[in-house]
Amino acid sequence: MRIETVLDLPTITLLWVGSVVFIASFIRGYSGFGFSTVFMAALLPVLPVSQLVPLSILLEIVASSSQAPRIIKDINQRFLVILLGASVLGAPVGVYMLSFVSETSLRFIVYSVVLLSTAALLLVKTRPLSTNSIGLFIAGCIAGVVNGATALSGLVLALFFSTSTIGTKMMRATMIAYLFFTDIITAIMLWIADYFYVQTLLRGLALLPIMFAGLWLGSRYFSKAPVETFKTRIMWLLLIFCTASLIQML
Repeated sequence: MRIETVLDLPTITLLWVGSVVFIASFIRGYSGFGFSTVFMAALLPVLPVSQLVPLSILLEIVASSSQAPRIIKDINQRFLVILLGASVLGAPVGVYMLSFVSETSLRFIVYSVVLLSTAALLLVKTRPLSTNSIGLFIAGCIAGVVNGATALSGLVLALFFSTSTIGTKMMRATMIAYLFFTDIITAIMLWIADYFYVQTLLRGLALLPIMFAGLWLGSRYFSKAPVETFKTRIMWLLLIFCTASLIQML
């Protein structure tokens, strides 16, 4: 039986999905975030969101699990606990906002704020933000609100960490760990809501070799990247992600 039939995807769509997963995985391997942003933005024109979200979450969880052995020693556990705790508190606020503001409008606001903030930070040199408990709690709350409303908390945390004093390895590792736990919570909710189909699992399995190749290449590139330029590159990635997403929404 042909793989196109098993996965219920035309050949051209399957090739496009594979290419997107490789690029998104490379970015995830390098930066620690960005997979879902690239995945959703590139595939929304060809597949319905109800199929993309579960598949994206499934691949994100596997990606984080595969990266864990290499990054676990660099995770700042205090940062992670504070961010996750604050995010849990903020998420219900984001969900509540959906009752009177459309998800599209909220996404537009988040992309615009992150875009403008990143552009300003690239143009004007500012003093790095302190990563004390209060700053982390505020960042976690904001990320939680954004995640509850739009599932875009990775962009918010990437912006916060890029303007902080945290080291690059710790930044990347802590973001991967944060996204892993939030993705697990999201996956449970999707499972309860019956969004995971056999087709989702089959597509995920078929895409794993491509994703692992992208993650491996991105991780190698990170290990060779100059430490002093990593955060600047992350901010340029944020700029590209937000610009592309806003163009797609217009």
